[in-house]
Amino acid sequence: MSRPKRGRPLPGRKAIPVPDSLAPDVASFLGLLSAGPQLSFRDMAVAEAREAVRQMGAIFDAPADMSVATLDAAFHSGTHPIGLRCYTPPNHDPNGPVILFLHGGGWVVGGLDEYDSFCRFISQHSGLRVASVDYRLAPETPFPGAYKDSLAAANWLLSGESPFGLVDGLVLAGDSAGGGIAAALGGHADELRQDVRALMLFYPVLDVSRQAQSYAEFAQGFLLQAADMAWFIDSYVPDQGCRTDPRCSPLLAVAAASLPPVAMLTCGHDVLRDEGRAYADACRARGVPLRHVEAPGHIHGLVTLRQAIPSGVPLIRQLISEMKDLLK
Repeated sequence: MSRPKRGRPLPGRKAIPVPDSLAPDVASFLGLLSAGPQLSFRDMAVAEAREAVRQMGAIFDAPADMSVATLDAAFHSGTHPIGLRCYTPPNHDPNGPVILFLHGGGWVVGGLDEYDSFCRFISQHSGLRVASVDYRLAPETPFPGAYKDSLAAANWLLSGESPFGLVDGLVLAGDSAGGGIAAALGGHADELRQDVRALMLFYPVLDVSRQAQSYAEFAQGFLLQAADMAWFIDSYVPDQGCRTDPRCSPLLAVAAASLPPVAMLTCGHDVLRDEGRAYADACRARGVPLRHVEAPGHIHGLVTLRQAIPSGVPLIRQLISEMKDLLK
């Protein structure tokens, strides 16, 4: 993917206005994107969308911290293998829990390589080991495939059979679609063999059954479009009758769930902002220990845009710190 020239819309295209309420580097990033082809995921074939995400990461994400050791592993769940990438930071806490990380990408795009740099970042700044799950993607594997693969990975880690050996519980973490899977797993902790110590959610997808007001407010011009989310949801949960299932809409089950402590980041200019806020309100009403960080002036995708949007990095680090405090 070639880098578009800043501030020069293509012929026949009008650049999308950038609101003053955005952080300056977010406004510059969106201005850069608006100067290029106005494509969305729904306009691409699935293979093209996956390649576009790989190329965006190469351009806009921060370099990987190679001081964090990695090891790829796999196990079988039923008839199919599930891959994981295991991260161990220098001077890690051998008695701390393992962070099970579930990547974003609308259940359709993204994978171990696209999130490698960010998983190294989480591991380094938390001092904890991280296991990133290569769950099967939609539309080839629709709901509840990603949830079941992630549950199997969590139980494999807790069994002591992974390269980490016996672990002292899990922190379930993820961004966007992966954050939604983590929240769903946290609400079904009885299906896990041991303790879930906390959730760490970055702008998660929490309700695929309806669209909150933020879908209309940030429908276009803020990287993730409302129509893109509709395409992702159609790809992963094509059966509309399944969309109230708490395994894909965990917001709907907070009142009945027994949740661990939650650390969550939402972004002020994101179609998913309002469902994140609703989840925070539901956690408070339920008495769940909660640390909610909202990133004003920021957009969806923050964790894999750390080079393009460096002002988001302190907010990411703050959420990791909040999660660590919840473990005490």
